[in-house]
Amino acid sequence: MWQGEERRRFYRVDDKVALRYVRLSDRASLSAELADISLRTRQVDLDLALDQALAKLAETAPETREVIDLLNRKLDLVLEALGEEVQGLECGSLVTREINLSVGGLSFRAEEEMVDQESLLVDLLFYPERRTIRALARVVGVVPEQGGYRVHLDFDRITDTDRELLMSHIMRLQSSKLRERDTAARDHS
Repeated sequence: MWQGEERRRFYRVDDKVALRYVRLSDRASLSAELADISLRTRQVDLDLALDQALAKLAETAPETREVIDLLNRKLDLVLEALGEEVQGLECGSLVTREINLSVGGLSFRAEEEMVDQESLLVDLLFYPERRTIRALARVVGVVPEQGGYRVHLDFDRITDTDRELLMSHIMRLQSSKLRERDTAARDHS
């Protein structure tokens, strides 16, 4: 169960993100989401290999590289549109929420009660980057609040790419807060 300060294994930041979650009630849906995360990992690996090949091609045939790059971006848009269409049908839309975030998990206010150890599929859209991550998470605590619940999640499965994006987002927020604190200290001196 959530133990407050004892749970703080990672630096935590408060943030406002667009969040969507799906409660995974059975092993079949959990397996399907694991397959989706695996597919995304393979797609990221392919993108990395393509970027390396395009970098080599840029030296010898810049026009060909540009055409391939444009086709790749077009394919990315199509895949994104298809993914949003399917996700919109399955999961509903992203909702802007205040969250507390770390590399290991997050907490947020929910209207519905959840069960300890329940699995969730979580999509987060970060501002201002407009980048999304997807992770499988496990409920590690539920605390009743006025009109709802504070739900605490640990990330169980997240791609390395999404974890890196998450870390860079948290570092950007930390840097921003430190700059604000330094500016406020200078203004008061």
